[in-house]
Amino acid sequence: MSKKTLALISGLVLVTLVLFVIALKSNQSSNQGPKPTDAMKPVPTVSVAHSVLTLSPNPVTVAPGGAGKVSVNIDTSDNPVTAVQLEISFDSKSLSNVQVETGPLFQNSVVLIGNTSASNRTANQTGKFTFAFGRTPGQAPVKGTGTVATISFTVLPGAKTSQLILLPTTLVTARGVANSVLKSSTGTQVVVGSGGGVALPQIQSSPSAGL
Repeated sequence: MSKKTLALISGLVLVTLVLFVIALKSNQSSNQGPKPTDAMKPVPTVSVAHSVLTLSPNPVTVAPGGAGKVSVNIDTSDNPVTAVQLEISFDSKSLSNVQVETGPLFQNSVVLIGNTSASNRTANQTGKFTFAFGRTPGQAPVKGTGTVATISFTVLPGAKTSQLILLPTTLVTARGVANSVLKSSTGTQVVVGSGGGVALPQIQSSPSAGL
């Protein structure tokens, strides 16, 4: 075999090896698939629940057999609030004649649930009071801080320290938002007689459907 023929064969072998290596790298690259980009990364969900409800004063001191009253205050933050549903829990063996009325921030609003003789009677038997009220379509939503409702009650003779609790099912709705915008709520401790009492802690609310 001549040197020229040998060189030609060697060159063909070299070219074949180079093409094989290129094909192998191309195949590995295609198997890896596209690399993730920032556009493919999950976007964190931003909560719009910024409203806070509190019962005040906390605690509240009432004489045995006496009448007491607390305010349901709201801080709407940036939420345009349209309605509130209060779910209030209390010990019916300690508190009686529990009644709820709308406050200054919701004057001339529509009562949606509760505030009837039958519902009030049932609530005072079960120790759970539901009261919902809201703005009419023609009224502007509520924004800012203030009193949305007042809770009045009578301490039964012989009663001991009790509580008024805003349950996690309490709701606050806002214009343009499907779920409740209530971020947290705080109840109050009812101290019978004289005594310092302990303020009830804040309860964080979880997103739930609106009214």
